[in-house]
Amino acid sequence: MSDNMKEVQANELEQAAGGAARQYIVYTVQKGDTLGKIARIYGVSIDDLVRWNNIPNPDLIVVGQRLKIYV
Repeated sequence: MSDNMKEVQANELEQAAGGAARQYIVYTVQKGDTLGKIARIYGVSIDDLVRWNNIPNPDLIVVGQRLKIYV
């Protein structure tokens, strides 16, 4: 298991439109991470990461930043 995978905090549930619960993890950004790398690891798109986390500049994420990733 990579160090990046160890940073996943916890599974949680959030209500989505229509009342369906969606499960997500909270990932803590590590040195050397990019949205592209994180997206590939979790099988999601960069656009989804940007939308889910209200990221104003997709080229700028910082170590320690917590990202919600729906699974």
